[in-house]
Amino acid sequence: MLGIHRLTSNRADYYLTDLAQELPVPLAPLPGQGVWIGQAAQGLGLGGTVDPLQFRNVLEGCHPDSGRQMRSNRATVLGYDLTFSAPKSASVLFALGGEDVAHHIMAAHADAVRGAVAYMEAHGISAARRAGGQREVVPTSGAVAGWFTHGVSRNLDPHLHSHVVMASLVHGGDGRWSACDQRGISAHREAASAVYDAHLRVGMTARLGVHWTQAPQERAEVCGVSPLLRGEFSSRSADIRRHMAEMGAHSARGNHIAWAVTRTPKEVGARYEDLTARWEYRARAIGVERSELTEVLGRKVEAQSFNEHHFAAALSVAPDGGARRRDVITAFGTAARDGVSADDLEKLSDMWVPPTNAIQVGVSEDVLQRRLIVPGSYLLRALGPRPVDPRAHAVWRAAAREIDDYRQRWGVTRAPDTLGVGNGPSGLAALPTSRLVDHVRTAHQVEAARALLGRGGPQTMELDRGR
Repeated sequence: MLGIHRLTSNRADYYLTDLAQELPVPLAPLPGQGVWIGQAAQGLGLGGTVDPLQFRNVLEGCHPDSGRQMRSNRATVLGYDLTFSAPKSASVLFALGGEDVAHHIMAAHADAVRGAVAYMEAHGISAARRAGGQREVVPTSGAVAGWFTHGVSRNLDPHLHSHVVMASLVHGGDGRWSACDQRGISAHREAASAVYDAHLRVGMTARLGVHWTQAPQERAEVCGVSPLLRGEFSSRSADIRRHMAEMGAHSARGNHIAWAVTRTPKEVGARYEDLTARWEYRARAIGVERSELTEVLGRKVEAQSFNEHHFAAALSVAPDGGARRRDVITAFGTAARDGVSADDLEKLSDMWVPPTNAIQVGVSEDVLQRRLIVPGSYLLRALGPRPVDPRAHAVWRAAAREIDDYRQRWGVTRAPDTLGVGNGPSGLAALPTSRLVDHVRTAHQVEAARALLGRGGPQTMELDRGR
């Protein structure tokens, strides 16, 4: 999950002094130190461990070394805290699964953060320019950000999360440095969050052999990690809900107030070795032994398909009665139960979003018709749900186009069966010769695609009578 918070004051010291010794292996050379991330950071010569002076400078919109002002000093937003949080079940495994499991989860988390930041750099981070009274969206070279990772919440519950603290300082494609267009970051938050979640799931699935739950409107969790255990280590959320209930608050503002009121000072310097002993004790207190969690690991990893109901549901909440590319990314990421990598999400979305020569970054993405992205029921009956693997997905997509082209050629618009022969007694015999030849050719291509997809069992589409 990705939460985004605007920084209206230079809070560099907060991130620099909040040492994270609660991690088994730090992502920086020394515990608690952040590392630079972002293409624009590399362009400024920033790499490795975050230097405090350079970090303070970029948040002020200045060159990291010379201190020269690079953006307007009238900017009210100095940066953005992009907070990537692992699902609670992943944090529980990180806490109780042992050091080797914790290493694998940290690696999967780090890869997912990189994938989500790369997505945001390519599609969400933009600059705005005024030209003739119009506001033009300009692509940028990416982010200048410090990356800080922690393993606990303020209540010392296991809570694996990373703060990617991005300066509002971007280098536009027109060569100018300026503040970031925050509209683009907000617009792509859901998509970047889906990229992080999906990439984390596929990473943990490959490394640890876990499987994931998939319930409508709920975040995926590791199968086998009980809700009781997740609840035990969610005391921070419980504090917020309790305060809201006591105050009778129900709004997002009430939630934020409860978050602030219940926010206790963070205990700095808690060591991973000490915390694991506390966590094991708390788990045993509710009747869960650490050994029980080993049962959720090492399960067989199988080729997966998208949950088409979840895909359509994710798109149903998109505005304007249509969908943008970022909505397609969100839908694919949500519908892949055991995850999909950030790179594969880009490939899959490119198969469904028409290419364009116009700038498609930030808030400037075109609105697409949902019917061009959500497969018709006749396609799902013929080919099954779409595969997650891009190569297999391309086979599915090519066969779907053959079916749609056939239906368009012969004016099959509303027939529920794939090639529109219908349920009449005459069947294929009623077709003119030219259509019969086309019908048989298309049916053979669909059967060949089904074989390549490993979806055996004859569809007998040559004798398609609405089965």
